[in-house]
Parts: sequence; structure tokens; C-alpha cells
Amino acid sequence: MLNNIQNLRALAAYAVVAYHCLIRFLHPADPLGRSYLDLPSGGVDLFFVISGFVMVHTTRDDETSTWFVTKRIARIVPLYWLATCVVIALAAIRPWLFSQAALTPDAILASLFFVPHADASGQAYPILGVGWTLNYEMMFYAMFAISLMLRRGYRLPGVVALISLVWLAANLAVTNLPDQSLIANFYSNPILFEFAAGCVLAHALRHPAVIAWVRANSVWPFALAGLAGFATLPAIIPLGQPSILRYGLPACLLVFAASAQDLYRARAPETVPTRLGDASYSAYLLHPIIIVIASQVVLTFLGTSIAAELILMAIVLGATAIASIASMRFFEKPTAEWIRAVAGRVVPTGRSR
Repeated sequence: MLNNIQNLRALAAYAVVAYHCLIRFLHPADPLGRSYLDLPSGGVDLFFVISGFVMVHTTRDDETSTWFVTKRIARIVPLYWLATCVVIALAAIRPWLFSQAALTPDAILASLFFVPHADASGQAYPILGVGWTLNYEMMFYAMFAISLMLRRGYRLPGVVALISLVWLAANLAVTNLPDQSLIANFYSNPILFEFAAGCVLAHALRHPAVIAWVRANSVWPFALAGLAGFATLPAIIPLGQPSILRYGLPACLLVFAASAQDLYRARAPETVPTRLGDASYSAYLLHPIIIVIASQVVLTFLGTSIAAELILMAIVLGATAIASIASMRFFEKPTAEWIRAVAGRVVPTGRSR
């Protein structure tokens, strides 16, 4: 396990949790304040770069596309479907809890099967709002699975080319279709290239020259540059620009430093953030539900003051940490292992080359 990467996962997940708490009660009037309020949302960009890196790093050379897809479904789908069903139930009982959720049959099916669709406000969000990132993830997994059909030396250019093709086709559709399809708009976002960047980093860290350089030189300046990028770019690049311009490069620098340190220098010890990073998927999916439930309790008794909102944030962060670890241990991993075990009896896992 690359503990530094797990630490970055924890940082990304809890930055997003903090962001969703902060935007409830902070509404700065000045553009710079709004820009920095958006900063924790850069955790999503960090997640995407990590995802690209991890897919290359953990996928065997002889792995079949079918087995890769099976593993991804086992990892992603059960908890997402469970969390989505919880939101559907809560929204049906108390509609104001998730007022933007569209509970029509087509919206439910689109949410469950990772198809971008419009919510009640017309935005491209599934019923569980944070699931919008999984629509990008599943598109990337599909492109990555196709690239596994190629010979090893062609896989990296293959997945980059496929991602580029999706992005280009989406942009052409947005330009040429009069109704500007919501799906085309969704996949025209250059955030897709953050997955490609993660793949490139993983391949670069297999190159002998890069390995030799990392072993001979400290990589902390890359981490420092990444943190500096996150601290300064929001002041330079205004809101409204693609997030890849604000957070993409800093995310790449952090992922490079973290993975290079673990792979070829002194591996980071396992700590509490490491365990939180291991449970980051559960944290990401469950925290919107925790926010809604906790806010009903806390704000009922303490009102809507800033102090009450800060208390709510502390409760949400703590409850998310506890719930995510429990979810990872008792549901997420056992379910994924069971699906892989069942599927492994009929799905070929690898092939000789």
C-alpha cells in the first residue's frame, strides 16, 4: 500500500466534506473570497489524478478488460447504490432534505447507471449529488478497460487518445447540436484529462531514468510546489474557468511527490490519515447524508449562527470519519470481495502475453 497516496485520499475526501459544510453558511461578496471558498473542492481534482495513477499502478500487465471492469463494479457500485437508495428514501419522506433530487423513474435509473441527467434545478447532478464525479470515473474506467485490449506498449497512448476522443466528440456535439445535449456538455469538461495525467505519472515512475533521479534527489520540493499552487492559483485564475486550470497541476505535483516517496525513497508509516484515506470512498459518498441528518438536529437546537454551523462542521467531520471506517470495514470491502469471488468463477482474470 502506498501510504502517502492514502494520505492524499484522506486530504481530498475531507477537503470536499469541509467544502460542502462551508458553502452552507459562507457567502463572501468579493471575488477573491468566493475563489478561495471554492478551494476545498479541488479535492475532486486530486481524486481524479490519484485515480488515474492507481489504475495503472495496481492493474496487472496480463489483466483482462472484463476482470478490470468486474473489479471496478465490485468496488464502486454496491455502496453507491446503497447511498443513492438512502437518499431516495429520505427525499420521498422529507422532500426538503434533498430538494434538488428528481425522483422520476428515468432519473433514478440514470443515477444508478452513471448516466448524466438533469436534477430538479436543471443541473447535471444525480440523486446523490456527489455522484457526478462517478459519472466521470466510470467513463474513465471504460476507456481504461478498452486500452487493456492493446499490447502493453500502446496502453498509455491508447487511454490518453480515448479520453481525448471523448472530450473532442463532446465539444463538437456541444458546438454543433442546437439543443446542446446535457450529456455532451458534461463530458466536454477538460477535467477528464486529470485521469490521463495520473496515468502518465504512473508510467513515468516506471521509467529507469525517473527512478534513478528520484532515488538520488528529494521529492519534497514537488509537494511544496503543489501546496503552493493550491494556495496561489485560486487568486490568479478566477472562478468560472475549468477546475483543471486551478487545481490540476498542483494535484499532479502532490501525487508525483507522494507516490515517488513511497515507491523509491522512505515509505510513509501507516497512521490515522492513512486509514481515513483507505475509507475515503465511503466518506465521500456518505457525508452528504450525514450533513443533512446532523443539520436537522444541530441547527434545530442551536439556530443558524456561525457558531452553530462551525459546531455542525466539527460533528460532520467526526461522524463522517467514524461512519466511513465502519462502512469500509463492514460493507464496502466485504461486499467487493464477495462480488469478486463470485465473478472470479466465471470471469477470466488474466491472460498470458
